[in-house]
Amino acid sequence: MTIAVSRSAPGDLAEGAETKLRRADAVGAVESLDIRGLQPGLNDLTVEAEATVALAADAGADREVVADALAETFGVSDVAVSAVRSVPPDSADGAAVAGE
Repeated sequence: MTIAVSRSAPGDLAEGAETKLRRADAVGAVESLDIRGLQPGLNDLTVEAEATVALAADAGADREVVADALAETFGVSDVAVSAVRSVPPDSADGAAVAGE
């Protein structure tokens, strides 16, 4: 994906990209973000990034739906989702654990 990060964003470039990505309704959390390219602009920096995100509960499991939801976020474009996988709930998050 590409993410436009304002030159005046607080923190470093990676933090700015993560902040922008976390604003997407489909994203619950950004687990990792790897910046693969950079193109400077007048008011922002456009980064090519690869990210692993934890999706919001209502984001769905279809790759195209998730990609569209991410691309609806201002400044996020050219989204390609390689995989959507489910993970079991983490008991540390307060989720019910089978057998308890």
